[in-house]
Amino acid sequence: MTALLPNAPPRPRRKPHVIVLGNEKGGSGKSTTAMHVIVALLRDFHRVGSIDLDARQGSLSRYFENRRAFVAESGVALPLPEHHRLPRSTLDSASAAREDEAGRLDAAMRSLAECDFIVIDTPGSDNSLSRLGHARADTLITPLNDSFLDLDLLARIDREGKLSAA
Repeated sequence: MTALLPNAPPRPRRKPHVIVLGNEKGGSGKSTTAMHVIVALLRDFHRVGSIDLDARQGSLSRYFENRRAFVAESGVALPLPEHHRLPRSTLDSASAAREDEAGRLDAAMRSLAECDFIVIDTPGSDNSLSRLGHARADTLITPLNDSFLDLDLLARIDREGKLSAA
């Protein structure tokens, strides 16, 4: 393994730390937060892999496509993750679809095994692929907007302002 900085000692081999961005609500900022986390890790000289499980919307994938195009056109050296876009299965059988999704996610994770971090962006809905992604989390980040409506999805607030589980 080569060092990322001149004269830096090689890093010991370890399993990638998996960061999952998840919230069942769309529009909470999952993809934007994922992008900022990935770029911060890259700028800190970490090897980063990314997986977009919200392939239908594909915000994270489009961001890195645009970043890659900017690098090619401008010649500006911007760091990029090794990125995978994983759409939901189109198989008719629910069990076959779950098996297909699990296999494709496993393959993507194996291909990113040399990374220091893997960041997974999930859709704003509950589906089997999103659940598979969440199950891989070492760290789960749940962005939410600062409204009582969004907060109410995670917890209930009584009249005295105390929280209780949703």
